[in-house]
Amino acid sequence: MTRRILAGTVMLALLATTAPALAASAFGCKHLEENPTLPSVEGKDGFFFRVFADLRMQHPMTDEVTALLGRLSATLKDKGTTLVYAPIPTKSVTLPAFLPDKAAMFGFDIDVATKVYEDQIKRLSDSGIIAVDLLSQLRTDDGEHPPFFRSDFHWTSSGARKAAETVGGLIKSLPAYADVTPVTYETRPIGNELAVSGMRRTLQAFCAKSLPPVISDAYETVEVASAGATLDIFGSSGGADAGAADEVALVGTSFSDAQVPNFSGFLAQYASLPVANMAITGGNQFGAITSYLTSREFQAARPKFLVWENPIYNNLAQYGTGPLVELIAAAKNDCAPVIGKTQVMADKGVLQADLSTSTIGDQQVLLADAGDDGSRDVVVEFSAKDGRVFRREIHRGDRFRGTGRFFIPLESLDTLDLSSVSIKFDRLSETTASASLCNL
Repeated sequence: MTRRILAGTVMLALLATTAPALAASAFGCKHLEENPTLPSVEGKDGFFFRVFADLRMQHPMTDEVTALLGRLSATLKDKGTTLVYAPIPTKSVTLPAFLPDKAAMFGFDIDVATKVYEDQIKRLSDSGIIAVDLLSQLRTDDGEHPPFFRSDFHWTSSGARKAAETVGGLIKSLPAYADVTPVTYETRPIGNELAVSGMRRTLQAFCAKSLPPVISDAYETVEVASAGATLDIFGSSGGADAGAADEVALVGTSFSDAQVPNFSGFLAQYASLPVANMAITGGNQFGAITSYLTSREFQAARPKFLVWENPIYNNLAQYGTGPLVELIAAAKNDCAPVIGKTQVMADKGVLQADLSTSTIGDQQVLLADAGDDGSRDVVVEFSAKDGRVFRREIHRGDRFRGTGRFFIPLESLDTLDLSSVSIKFDRLSETTASASLCNL
């Protein structure tokens, strides 16, 4: 027993002498890895990295998701819109020179992380999806003009500019660009701005000294042909000959929505097209694109290009296949009202429809349209002819824009031999609420 204890003591001593010495915090930070809200590590020169997002190397892009994304791209193309998917690489893989030595203790390997990103781009491209490689442009060891803030995970205006230049250049190389009327924009510096950072605020509680402030060079983008006019983010500032559809619609996250980095402005400059910025802060992978594609505005005036910005750590399979199937159905919008009788009970917020005479296939979805753009929640109960009832729900959170239109996949139902459907909306229009069957 004594020998075993002594042997264990010797082993611990050897580990202590062979393990690399960890650098002391330059800001008096302690227990950052144990932060219950945002576990992080302090790197070199004041750069901080999130453990579960920046140091994670597993970013799934399954064959099923790739196939669905390919269908979405093809469906949009058939209707005149070219999808450009722009996965943002992690902060750690773009700034490897500033990672702490302890990053390896969390399993991070720069070579593996690089291959994971490159493999995702290749697999998407091989499936006919226009995917933008942002890593090759954003990776740097330049600490003076980094693509990401030191104490925040968002990109700086420098990172936003490089990303926009890459995306804009790719858009100009696409065949569909030959049909547009370019508009000239220029971007002007307007000084420095301090951005609000939830990450910095969270980390500061664990550090004795003030962390690097989230300050970035700020810019505004203006149309050259209209002196002094600021960029109309809704795309109505095109040149005199520019058509309504000759624009870029931008959907994505806070990377696109944040004003200080000016990503949408830089994109307008480098694509030479007006940009309609539909991005939503906190909307994660689907908030902005679902809000946009299910909207009546999208159906009425589709853009020439749709740029979908999404950080690579936002897994498109996180919520199953439902969100992507809904996007495909909304993009196709091949819908017809149900054949059977419908009844609206406005006092209960319910629409009922007879499905007994409808022929329903597994490549169809039900469009539940509240007729009221303020509707965010729907509960659908399908009644089968054998007496079974199947319940499906869609809830649009506060980070979504309300459209009142919900596409519910039918492929997951145990049977498609249905007799009726009851749809309960949180709010509806008694005169315009409807139920339709849509083809995928």
